Amino acid sequence: MALRSIRGASAEDVPILTQIRNDAHAKKVAHGDYAWGQEGDGFSEGWVLNSLSLRKVYVVEQEGLPVATFSLDWDDETHWGAQEPIAGYAHGLSVKNGFNGLGLGNFMIDWCAHQVRSLGRSFVRLDCDSRNTRLCAYYESLGFIRAGFGPKLEHGDHVDSLYEKSVSGR
Repeated sequence: MALRSIRGASAEDVPILTQIRNDAHAKKVAHGDYAWGQEGDGFSEGWVLNSLSLRKVYVVEQEGLPVATFSLDWDDETHWGAQEPIAGYAHGLSVKNGFNGLGLGNFMIDWCAHQVRSLGRSFVRLDCDSRNTRLCAYYESLGFIRAGFGPKLEHGDHVDSLYEKSVSGR
């Protein structure tokens, strides 16, 4: 098993995080998922740097190499509306090309579940384009249950599936 770790991202990570996000964006587009934009849109280093200023972004390293990124927020009114503080919200799970299918998604979700549980909260939640049936099936294979559908957002023509997974360990 490869040695994996998760650490907070910094401004020095912006170039590699931009590459990882764009790799994931291209993969989504290849599956007809335009939640992050159309083909050729992608992410700029400026967008990634701004994201670091707005939320806690994490870097997943495998054998010391950055191979994935995500964020974990403590509310998400945009997709879930106002909620009691019972969940953590995983966003932007992205894996670098060449590292898909190695269990990194599950590794990130397990790490998020541990953080959520340590704060006495009950669920890891996330959202994804409901039309991306492959991604929805992937999250369901990790134990997520569709809790509903999000609002239709101004920036897209899709509706998100809202998923949650209990962190109780049962």
